[in-house]
Amino acid sequence: MEEQAKHAALAFGLELLELDTLELCGERYHHSEGRKYWRYGTEESSILVGGARQRIRRPRVRGEDGEAELPSLKKLRGQDLLDEEMKEKMLLGVSTRNYSEAIEGYKGKFGDSKSSVSRAFERASKKDLDAINHANLSQYSFVGLVLDGLEIKGRTVIAAVGVTHELEKIPVGLIDGSSENSKVVTDLLQNLLERGFSLHCERLLCVLDGSKALSKAVRDVFGSAVLIQRCWLHKLRNLEGYLPQEKHQELHLRMNRMMNLDRYSDAQGELKKLKSWLMQTSEQAANSLDEAGDELLTLHKLGVPLDLRKSLDSTNMIESLFSVVRQKLHNVKNWNSRNPNRKMQWIASAILYHKKKLVPDY
Repeated sequence: MEEQAKHAALAFGLELLELDTLELCGERYHHSEGRKYWRYGTEESSILVGGARQRIRRPRVRGEDGEAELPSLKKLRGQDLLDEEMKEKMLLGVSTRNYSEAIEGYKGKFGDSKSSVSRAFERASKKDLDAINHANLSQYSFVGLVLDGLEIKGRTVIAAVGVTHELEKIPVGLIDGSSENSKVVTDLLQNLLERGFSLHCERLLCVLDGSKALSKAVRDVFGSAVLIQRCWLHKLRNLEGYLPQEKHQELHLRMNRMMNLDRYSDAQGELKKLKSWLMQTSEQAANSLDEAGDELLTLHKLGVPLDLRKSLDSTNMIESLFSVVRQKLHNVKNWNSRNPNRKMQWIASAILYHKKKLVPDY
């Protein structure tokens, strides 16, 4: 049945081309006055079916100015459609080597060689990277910006997700650099402004992992409009490094209790208790908590409800995407490419393919 369906798809494609020919040339063997086009035999060509090019013999049409293009042919051969098909299969774990085995096909398919698939993926993934780094943002107004870094092969890719006033979460920027380099992050943020990034109100909530470079960059670019919410999960992991294993469970309980309190004054009181408890075991841990200070409780201070706060008090919305990215990049065996942006394009495609993970979770 599937084989018949594929042949039916080819036959339908040929029928569309014949209809184009009929519209341009009229009925076969019917000579009408003022005719501008006429049939000119056939030639071998291809259309896309089932994720691969399939060979056909298409009709040719000529006019007074030479060969005429059949309107349907361009759509039936659309490279974008094939590139997207190949990209999605590669993101699902199909290698360039095995692509031809993974697609539904039959005799006559071509254009699915390893090099063809690789080039198709690069074309499609470049569009994904451009969609994240160059899309016009003026149609949105933002209340929040979440920044975090992903380390790959000794380099750090900084990702930015914007939160609109309707609480839509949109990947708005990717840059390859270092989370400790404020100049790189500043360039990313300046790019957002050039693309129409605008604030919905007077202040912008920035959710950060604790990097001083990130804090400096958002303050340099947005100035006094910035309100920083420190990711409490990053701070939790940081504090664990100072404490013995047997103290970790209590640390988790205390941090969770503090972050789940509704009133800012109550959360402040719990923060002081946490510091006092840490001092009994590690002064360095207490100093590390001090370093974050009240920035852990910015959302409490703003009176944000708990359900919404859980979505914005950590960089989880980016880290959930990064977990998908790591899984996808694990399938890439060769980074030695003439394309210097290959890594960034893979990341962009993985993020957009799993963008549904950014739906509100409250």
